[in-house]
Amino acid sequence: MIDSFLMSRRSVREFKNQPIARETLEALLDVARRAPTASNSQKLRWIVVEGGARVHALSAEAMNWMPASEIPPARLAQWKSGYDFILRGAPTVVVACAPEDYGWGKQDCAIALTFLELAAEARGLGVCWAGYLTRLAALHAPLRQLLSVPEGYVVCGGLMLGERKYNYRLVPPRNPLSVQWL
Repeated sequence: MIDSFLMSRRSVREFKNQPIARETLEALLDVARRAPTASNSQKLRWIVVEGGARVHALSAEAMNWMPASEIPPARLAQWKSGYDFILRGAPTVVVACAPEDYGWGKQDCAIALTFLELAAEARGLGVCWAGYLTRLAALHAPLRQLLSVPEGYVVCGGLMLGERKYNYRLVPPRNPLSVQWL
């Protein structure tokens, strides 16, 4: 049942150093492009960064911009010891962009990235949302240049993808449901 699949999904932050086949990435993007968009506008653009060196270059540029005073000391120590806490050593990063003047860009990107995430999970890949990259791409022009974000577009979200380094058996814990019925 799909409920079990959805409830067992978890963010994966440890990846094997293996590339994802281009055919797999194309299939994932094909699923994502079919996600609903506002008024069926289909205005999203995709950027795929492949290879550990290219992905690490994105993390390094993000670190170049972030003032050391804003990085928690434990994170700074991780970076200095060689651990990439920005993109977690993922072999692939997929970024969703929308026109900067498009009012539904963030929502459309979030839906499409969720489609891509679930399709990747169904194929046994590990996935984690790239929050630092998404946030910093909005603030740091050299990071957008490194990503080759098209003129007139903004980064609305991204995912780290790769083969899982570890397999997990437990369902991730969640807070109790908070709902108000009217």
